[in-house]
Amino acid sequence: MIEKVLCETHGTKEMTFGCIHIAMATDSKEKVGFYYSEAEEDLPQIAWCGECEQWLLDNGEEWTDVFQAKADFQMLCINCFDEVKNNETETHIR
Repeated sequence: MIEKVLCETHGTKEMTFGCIHIAMATDSKEKVGFYYSEAEEDLPQIAWCGECEQWLLDNGEEWTDVFQAKADFQMLCINCFDEVKNNETETHIR
């Protein structure tokens, strides 16, 4: 079961994660690129921006500790996740 998170905007919703750049885009509505994992049973969705995707491509596409520190994943509610996703002109599933 996916855990819930209390969002100041949307109330109690399903938990997701986004890189720090995606998390900041929830407020600014800035387009940062949107790459995300397919939903898996009992695991929250994860999204990362174009800058983080480029870092992955340039560094063997491995989710290392260095990458995770750079991405600085933040908890988001599913509604915030969807708002950023829907704000992007292009999204990519990985």
